[in-house]
Amino acid sequence: MGRPRTYTRDAVVEKAMGVFWHNGYRSTSVSDLVRETGLNTASMYKEFGDKDGLFLEALEYYRGHVIGPRYQILVDNPNMAGVQTFLRNVMTGAAKTEYKGCLMMNHLAQKHVISSDAAIQVGAFCAEIELLVKNALCNAQLDGEIGSNKDPAQLASFVVFCVHGAVLYGRHDNKKPVISKFYDWIMHALRD
Repeated sequence: MGRPRTYTRDAVVEKAMGVFWHNGYRSTSVSDLVRETGLNTASMYKEFGDKDGLFLEALEYYRGHVIGPRYQILVDNPNMAGVQTFLRNVMTGAAKTEYKGCLMMNHLAQKHVISSDAAIQVGAFCAEIELLVKNALCNAQLDGEIGSNKDPAQLASFVVFCVHGAVLYGRHDNKKPVISKFYDWIMHALRD
């Protein structure tokens, strides 16, 4: 009979998520993961298969526990108020001193070094955000908050494009001061 586990799976995944988020997938070694999670190498491979398996679970943990509240705004408020709150949340977060980007979007730029399953998961996350924004903008259009001549799908792509830019700017200290201006510009583009 084997020894009982001295760790919880979620705690290990959360710690691994932090390592991937800080270092990026490529720069994270199995040794880094073992050191930070407290697992030994054999337990890590038994539990997660390999570094890719642990990364996939870290992405899912991030989606559900870290970034989930941000896109839940659009689920709970599929309207212009939801878009406004979502964008303010993104811009405020990106302007913070300790901001380290979005784990998903950081790896969107590295999809050539992550597994195809991880790239699909990151792409699906980005598509989900865009769909939520589009639904909110369709409702805003029905409510008369944006013009009937506007295409909600194109506007949603524009919003997500701006969110990606804010995430990147948030990783550069000299760009943080301009992030707060983006909100007003985006809202102006949506309404005019």
